[in-house]
Amino acid sequence: MGLTGLSVTEYVQRVAASTATPGGGSVCALVCSLCAALCLMAARLAPAGGEKKSDGRDAPQELKASLEGLLAGALALAEQDALAYDKVLAAIHLDRANEARSPAIEAAMKQASLIPLETLRTLAKIADLAGDVFNRGSPNCRCDVEVSLHLMRAAAKGSLCNLQENLSKIYDKTFTSRVQSDMTALKNAIEQATGRL
Repeated sequence: MGLTGLSVTEYVQRVAASTATPGGGSVCALVCSLCAALCLMAARLAPAGGEKKSDGRDAPQELKASLEGLLAGALALAEQDALAYDKVLAAIHLDRANEARSPAIEAAMKQASLIPLETLRTLAKIADLAGDVFNRGSPNCRCDVEVSLHLMRAAAKGSLCNLQENLSKIYDKTFTSRVQSDMTALKNAIEQATGRL
């Protein structure tokens, strides 16, 4: 059974087990999904009769659809992170005499780096929508949106930590430079969006 099919208790026990995965990256992605879930709850509990966009589309409905997609994507990342790091471990455990070992580690580490980067990208999108949720969602859920914002900051810091650790082990400087540039832009976007609220 995949991670996303586990109960909350089972997932937490898997994290606590004496295995390397699921670890911090998977947990950050799971927290990202909870950020989306809290915002989605607030949007779903919005008062009836929300406004329309200039093209006639229902703005709150579009907001909910966006958050649903981000929630599903974040849950998938929680699983992908664990699978990606399992491949890193498999490459590390290859025989040191095997010429394919170093390239395999490099390739696996690159792939593992893309998952927390995507978690950051998802967090930035949720943070960008949080203002609309705060204003259009249920007034009774504003504290829930604030909890989501605090969790976004924590998940972003955790994802940055994972990324920096992974990048420090990658020799391809073109790759690391590009990822670091994206990472910085996303970090700034999350800080600005959460700071506005």
